[in-house]
Amino acid sequence: MPKSKKKSKKQLEDELQKAAEEQKRHEEKERLLKLEEDALKAHRLRLDSELDSKERVLEAERLEEESEIVARMKGERKRCLDYEQSKLQEKVEWQKFVSCTSRPNVAFESEITTYVTMAREERTDRETMESALSKCRAAEEIVGDLLELYCKACEEGDVARQDWCMHYIGEIRELEIEQVDEATAYLLLYIEKQEANSHSQVTLSWGNANDALKVGFWGHLQTKGFRAKQIEHPKIQIGLDLPKSIAQASAGGLCIGVRTLYTTFDSAQGKDPVQMSVGGMIRVDLLGIPPFSKKVKNWTIRQVPTPGQELLRLPYPNTEHSTASTAIAVQPCRIDYKVPGHILVAKNPTISWWDAQSERWSTEGINEIAWELETRKVSFFTARLAAFSITQERHLDLPYKHWVMRPLEPQVVELHIQAARYELSFVISQDGLRLKGPNLPELQEVMYEPGVGEAGGLSGPSGRRPRVRSPATLLNELRECGLNLMPKDSDADSLEGYSVKNQETQARAYSDLSEIAAFYDIASSHHNKALPQERAMVRIRENELLEVFDPLDPDCDTDYQALTFFPDKSCFVKSLERIHPCNETMLPSHVTHASLYLCFDRHPTPGANHADNLHRLEVTCSTKHQAPRLLRELVGIHGAEVFFVLFSLQSCCRLFLLL
Repeated sequence: MPKSKKKSKKQLEDELQKAAEEQKRHEEKERLLKLEEDALKAHRLRLDSELDSKERVLEAERLEEESEIVARMKGERKRCLDYEQSKLQEKVEWQKFVSCTSRPNVAFESEITTYVTMAREERTDRETMESALSKCRAAEEIVGDLLELYCKACEEGDVARQDWCMHYIGEIRELEIEQVDEATAYLLLYIEKQEANSHSQVTLSWGNANDALKVGFWGHLQTKGFRAKQIEHPKIQIGLDLPKSIAQASAGGLCIGVRTLYTTFDSAQGKDPVQMSVGGMIRVDLLGIPPFSKKVKNWTIRQVPTPGQELLRLPYPNTEHSTASTAIAVQPCRIDYKVPGHILVAKNPTISWWDAQSERWSTEGINEIAWELETRKVSFFTARLAAFSITQERHLDLPYKHWVMRPLEPQVVELHIQAARYELSFVISQDGLRLKGPNLPELQEVMYEPGVGEAGGLSGPSGRRPRVRSPATLLNELRECGLNLMPKDSDADSLEGYSVKNQETQARAYSDLSEIAAFYDIASSHHNKALPQERAMVRIRENELLEVFDPLDPDCDTDYQALTFFPDKSCFVKSLERIHPCNETMLPSHVTHASLYLCFDRHPTPGANHADNLHRLEVTCSTKHQAPRLLRELVGIHGAEVFFVLFSLQSCCRLFLLL
């Protein structure tokens, strides 16, 4: 092929200039296009901002107008509920009145303080253990009344009242321990009057295996010759193995004694923000026995302890009185005790001792823990003597994986919760709340009334009648069993990725959802976890025929309608469980409203039965005198109100807000 002619320098310069001009025209065109796009974008943003501002103004006006309607509706509803609750309270107070009990009325602080003051003033220095335990049992009845008041405060969201109740519960139980200490001091002062065996040892116990308070004592009435000792208190089912080094703790040649005090309550309850005790507390104290009395002619001389030092507790291990030449290697003590039958104990439980200085449960120095399911005995070795308990993390059963509530029958709602360890089922009716499952041996006394019930309509074992209590009472009993469904806000700090929702948002959601619980399935949404604290999301599905649906079935995802709650409003949104990220866009033609009822009422495309559906959801009473009749006639009000009580618990109603 012939060679192409080489371009001249001028041709090359012309081509380069032409290309530069072309590039310049292209850049200018792009610049003008960008200016046009930026101007259009700014125009659209301005229009969107104006539209958004207009919509916000319209929303604010709409919510302000609707707030009066909502306040009136909620006010009527609250009056109905208050009327019914006042009748229940009057019934309870009447039963207490006719029972002629001498216990103080815990609703009045003056009566509680008077009781505590008189109990302290009436104490003597000759308190027997039998008398002390009798007083403790009477004090626990007062604690029971305070716990009832505490549960009511939980249901009403009265945090100040809750703290007030727990303060006096702690003070009364501290008084119980003081009474047992005084009885122990009296026992030690006159220990030589007790019957001792051939080895100068005294073994005593008070109470029975299933008592709420029980005490065991062992004393060695010689200052020398102590050997390793195995102590058994079969009546109260408590055992100790004391090593030879226990004598090392004795100061000044005192005889020593060991007292074991078991209580079903925990004196440190609620102080540790992470750990909680289950199964009660066993306190093991090494005590110094005062010098015995002496006979001088016709006189009996007895050394009286200094006031405030009647009970001498000896630390173990006691390094202060040991020397390099005489010290014996400190050996651990073995302790075993029976755990009550209603306590859920893990296969490998954790035993901790209470560190009063740091106010924390500690596992330091505790090992070889063994749990015998058949005898329900737990045993362990400890390097120190202190107050011990089985402990677990407060948030052990959190977070909830999912939950759903559905109408079970007219005025009855069933709630399923898949917690971290168990799947729980509750039945909520006009009588209160009852536990339906799991059907574990430890939970039988929580699920059913004691003894055999009457024939007819009974579903419990051997015809036992199901137990129905107020929501907080039942949840408190479950917590005592080791199943904590009443988390505190601080527990969210221990759960990765979780935060506490805004309290006003919670209140809005609890109130609105309770009004539809009798006719709608209400299910959790896993999107809720990622939403800001001011927003919460659930899913609902109408269930007029009381059918059973699976909210986790992907094929049924579109059957559920997502709801978003704000502190002062709610709305229907496009969110679906299987689609990520969460779509919080409102449904077409929908707007926010001041309550969920108004979202139904002002639906842009109402159905054929719209009026009937609204009538079912309406929870109002014309006057409080008509409340009894209307509560029976308005479908769902009573069951819904009980449900509202459940979801009003400030400390346990994180059922969807923690998900």
